[in-house]
Amino acid sequence: MLRLFLGLFLVMTVGLVLGLQTVERTFDALLDGQMQSYNREAVRGQAWSLVEQLRGLDDEARERQLEAVRPHYGLGLSLVESAQLALTDQEKAELAQGQLVLRDKYTHKYTQFISRIDDGSQLLSIKLPAEPSLMPFYIATAYLMIAVMNGLVLIFWVRPHWRDLEKLRLAAERFGDNDLSSRIQLSKRSNIRDLSEHFNLMAARIEGLIANQRELTNAVSHELRTPIARLSFELDQLKQQPDPTRNRELIADMYADLGELEEMVSELLTYASLERGATVITRENIQANSWLDSVVGSVALEAEAAGVQLLIVECRVDEVRIEPRFMARAVINLLRNAIRYAEARVEVSLVCTGDHYEVQVNDDGPGVPMAGREKIFEPFSRLDASRDRRTGGFGLGLALVRRVSQSHGGQVEVADSPWGGASFRMTWAHQD
Repeated sequence: MLRLFLGLFLVMTVGLVLGLQTVERTFDALLDGQMQSYNREAVRGQAWSLVEQLRGLDDEARERQLEAVRPHYGLGLSLVESAQLALTDQEKAELAQGQLVLRDKYTHKYTQFISRIDDGSQLLSIKLPAEPSLMPFYIATAYLMIAVMNGLVLIFWVRPHWRDLEKLRLAAERFGDNDLSSRIQLSKRSNIRDLSEHFNLMAARIEGLIANQRELTNAVSHELRTPIARLSFELDQLKQQPDPTRNRELIADMYADLGELEEMVSELLTYASLERGATVITRENIQANSWLDSVVGSVALEAEAAGVQLLIVECRVDEVRIEPRFMARAVINLLRNAIRYAEARVEVSLVCTGDHYEVQVNDDGPGVPMAGREKIFEPFSRLDASRDRRTGGFGLGLALVRRVSQSHGGQVEVADSPWGGASFRMTWAHQD
């Protein structure tokens, strides 16, 4: 707090002093003419009275007269020759017009006045009494008092800021010490409340990413055990199997397990890149009908093999603005999920609603229980215990769908289809 206070104090004090000096000099320049008139008027009567007493006298008589009246005026009165004063042309003009010449300006006040006595070269000099010797002390004291008051006001202003910044520092320190749940709560009146909210959002995001990373690590190790264990078992069987026909079956199974591993790694890499924001989503304008036809065509054989009728029932969009590769992957995952659980048919549609695009996939399968409709979008989450290649999956497909939709500024949700199965609805915004 001390460093913050001293820095602000010095800046504000110097700025205040410079501001006062600037204001004084500015108004001094603007009001110079008026102040000259004021000072002339203030001394004009005394100068006239003295000149009247001195006019018509010779030099010695003038000195005696000044000596006689000097104690009664309290002014510095003297006779000077015009040649000694180095008068400017303007000052000569002022004397010729019967005006007082003003000299020795101190702030807005002039301390010397020169008046013409007659047409001769001798002039009357009138000097105001000198300022009290304590004036510099008074000025220094005034500036000191300004600095003290400025410091007191600044303390009251700095203290709540310092207190809130200290809370933020301690929260960041705890977060750095692996207390990922560390958050900061500040008053609504705090000037750094927005900063604290951004810190909390950042902390929550990092905590979620780390938790998700741990969950992924644990889940991956668990998911990899099954195909690896099958491969190990099949290799052992291959060593002990003398029948060539049986060998081919085992090798085919091994290739299937390797394909499963490859697909899982591909899903993992895609999901991880979207999750940590490492992939830049560059959207393009794509012809909607041909894009949707190609996506549906890529899973048509799977649908045929499963005995499921796959149809595009509606495509009321000319163009869609998407990242083609990731969006195609997301829609394919929705279709494969629907084919996996459908009894006889799966329908897909692409429409535009307001400022969003919408892909909807309906199936006539068992549907998704209400309690599990949010859970199915989490990585490695399954609602059934099946782990075979037809219905098991990896639990990554729908998690990837959600990440793709979020990266496009949208979301995905599941409801009931018209036939009682599941209806997945993925939306995303028109613009980037």
